[in-house]
Amino acid sequence: METGIRLAERGSAWLLENGGLDEALRRFAWFCCGAEFCENLLPKPEWYAREAGFFLERGAGVCLLTPPVSEKGLKALRQVFRRLARLARGNTGRLEVTVNDLGALQLARETAPELSLNAGRLIYDNVLLADRRKLKVLNGEAVRLFASLGVRRFEISTTGRQQETNFGDAKAYGFRPADISLTLHYPYLNLTSGRACVTGMPDIGPEDSPAGVACFRECEACAFELSHPSINEPLTVKGNTVFLKFPARFYRNSDTLRRRRIDRLVYSPFP
Repeated sequence: METGIRLAERGSAWLLENGGLDEALRRFAWFCCGAEFCENLLPKPEWYAREAGFFLERGAGVCLLTPPVSEKGLKALRQVFRRLARLARGNTGRLEVTVNDLGALQLARETAPELSLNAGRLIYDNVLLADRRKLKVLNGEAVRLFASLGVRRFEISTTGRQQETNFGDAKAYGFRPADISLTLHYPYLNLTSGRACVTGMPDIGPEDSPAGVACFRECEACAFELSHPSINEPLTVKGNTVFLKFPARFYRNSDTLRRRRIDRLVYSPFP
């Protein structure tokens, strides 16, 4: 079972500021860096290349996260992918890029075919049906479509329990379990993400272009906890995304996860 830590857009700076770099390098094989849910938090292209080089030089694997994007974000990602392509040529198996946008997926394949790509937590449901109780592959055609684009790893979030799968009936659904690998993020489940956030983003009308929106990244200051009468667990709001936290261990051992094609666990110290 591979282990990783999600540093999001804070990246290596968070570990250096907290003095936790050496311990993290001992505990985790993968470091996940970058904006995952909001294009307004997209670091500059040189930041992505710098983060990748930082962890690769220390013998670790690095998975760079990218968010859903508009035309503004696509323009930035083109430069990101081109810079990372040069690093990918000498680091096969240790450098990955997670995309959360089908346009970004196509752009990555066109501009940087060397990159190893994952389907992120916002687009995995094109292939997988996942809720609190079930984790099922929709059909073999969906698996093969993503495989044709170089995607065989899909990222999902914990739901606080072991999920039933249809992997035992894979032949009937037209796929092989070996065709997919899963990364499980914990302890936060991303419930929903919006086009704007509640912490300072101005209202964007349907006729407005995101290119003209000024974001001052107020969401980086903190997250908010709130409650809802229909939900037992407290909710956490970070930027444009609402999370549920499931801190309790929900599986017996790594074998129970591997049977569900989960071979990488990624810990998030913050939502």
